[in-house]
Amino acid sequence: MFFPRLEIADMTKIMTSSYVQSALQTLLFSNENLDKTQQITSSGLKIGKAADNAGYWSTAKNLKSEGNVLSSVGDALSLGASKVDTTYEGVSSAIDILDKITTELITGYEESTDRDTINGSIAALKKNLASVAQAASFSGDNWLLNTTPQLPDSKSIPFSYKKGADGAVSLQYLSIKTSDTVLIDSSDPSRGLFTKATDADTLNPNGSGTPREYYLMSPDGATPPGGQEIAISSSTTKEELDDMVAVVGELSAKLKGLGSTLGTMSNRIDQQQSFVGALGDSLNKSVSRLVDADMEEESTKLAAYKSQRDLAVEVVSMANSFRKSLASLFQG
Repeated sequence: MFFPRLEIADMTKIMTSSYVQSALQTLLFSNENLDKTQQITSSGLKIGKAADNAGYWSTAKNLKSEGNVLSSVGDALSLGASKVDTTYEGVSSAIDILDKITTELITGYEESTDRDTINGSIAALKKNLASVAQAASFSGDNWLLNTTPQLPDSKSIPFSYKKGADGAVSLQYLSIKTSDTVLIDSSDPSRGLFTKATDADTLNPNGSGTPREYYLMSPDGATPPGGQEIAISSSTTKEELDDMVAVVGELSAKLKGLGSTLGTMSNRIDQQQSFVGALGDSLNKSVSRLVDADMEEESTKLAAYKSQRDLAVEVVSMANSFRKSLASLFQG
């Protein structure tokens, strides 16, 4: 039987067949895609640099910058909210203490009571008021207690932000008069709600027109304001008790008004915090849609490219083995 002899040219055709070329191209393509997919799955980003997609990358960077600004705004709002909440808690506690002082004063109407003991209780309650005012401090700022010669006209806190047409962000502030918040002023007692004198005559609709001034407490180291301190003894008259009860009631009413104002401020800040938080979440989602990879999809691609690469390697390996077998046969 006759077997045709294959020449070198025929062997070259076998070695460069379309199957082998296709397998080599597939191997190169799968390796390139495999490397890219591995980078995406390791970083979690489908767009990690401007070269991947300049438009999306630039937009994502701008959104991230806005998100950072919003985060700073949120921090400022949180700081302001903490100051308001701290002051509110102090005011709330002071109202409760004033109610107890009123109760003690009313008890003093009874002739059979020990007024010295009652006055001792009132003195202890005043010390509690001083402790509350002193403790109502946040980040070094105390709205209820002042110890400095200079007192600012108002206290301000950020409660919202405004974004201009040029993209610049500015904070908007809420202000409250210090004359409404300072309860104890050791530098100038006339500036503190508890340390300044209140005219009891003006609180009586049938007042005599003659001032009868009382102050709740005298701060340590400060000159007492004009008037009489709210305290009782065996010589305290019913009329004086009436005046003291009226003055403490007036102080309590002002504190309740302050508490209402602080509550309103806190609510407004909370609303802005919720808005800023929601807006920040929206920006983060927008950035994620632009640059984050779909990990489930990328994992599927990774497995497919690995299989494609392995199959191409197998085809090339089989072609090389076949070529060696043919060469060995012809040489024999």
